Amino acid sequence: MEFNKEYISQAISNAANNLRLSSERIEVVALLRERFNNAVSINDEISQMKKVTELSKFAIKVSELNQFIENGKIDFSKLSDKFKEHSHYLVKDLSYVLDVVTPNMARSIFKGIDDKLIELEIQKQVELKKAKEQERLGEQKSAAEQIKEKLILDDLDDNSDFIFENYVDTVLKPIKGLDPFLLKLQNSNATEDEILEVIEKMRNHAELSKKVGFEILCNMHLIFAKGIELILEEELPPSGEIIENLRACLIVIVAIVRNKNVDINNYLTRAEDFGKSLNLL
Repeated sequence: MEFNKEYISQAISNAANNLRLSSERIEVVALLRERFNNAVSINDEISQMKKVTELSKFAIKVSELNQFIENGKIDFSKLSDKFKEHSHYLVKDLSYVLDVVTPNMARSIFKGIDDKLIELEIQKQVELKKAKEQERLGEQKSAAEQIKEKLILDDLDDNSDFIFENYVDTVLKPIKGLDPFLLKLQNSNATEDEILEVIEKMRNHAELSKKVGFEILCNMHLIFAKGIELILEEELPPSGEIIENLRACLIVIVAIVRNKNVDINNYLTRAEDFGKSLNLL
């Protein structure tokens, strides 16, 4: 038997020994002890008892005993004294229960509690099933996002045939090398010269994007440049979240330039929100 069940059960018996007991009262005490001894969850049992008028005050006292046990800070050298204190603590409210609750009433109350506990267990199972389904959908979404990023970023071709051929070649050429650069940045392995070179290049490409009328691409380059500049100045940590924000800028750039027919709204929103947070800094 679990320690908390045995402790509560014996505390009830000890408290009952301080009262004048008729045969009916003894039966109610036995029913109470049986409830706690057989409870699947002590906390759920107590919670339901608190909702029953005749048992509510007694259940509150039992709850305090249970919390004492579950806290795990029991001084066993003083446990006997504490147990006597807890037993005495139950006497008044146990006496009230025995005054107003007959054995038949107790059985009726406990049947109602059982029905509620069954409903609670069904609800828990439904919520657990929903949580697992959400987790599964999250994993599927994560895999889909990875495929999308791979589609956007992988196999960049320096000779891509677009309308603004020179612009396209200029903007796309450094992107593939920026993914490993971000990894070095996150691990604090990127040198100051490397970071400054990337900042200058991204700002130049921002200016070029502005000249050909690509405002979004201009902003993505500027946000990326500002982000790594703040990391260099140690005003921004190269955390995993920050690195993913920077990657979002690159994904938007490549997707737009290569005219990828994929939804990039999440990346665009993330990159733009990141830019706003940089402005606050």
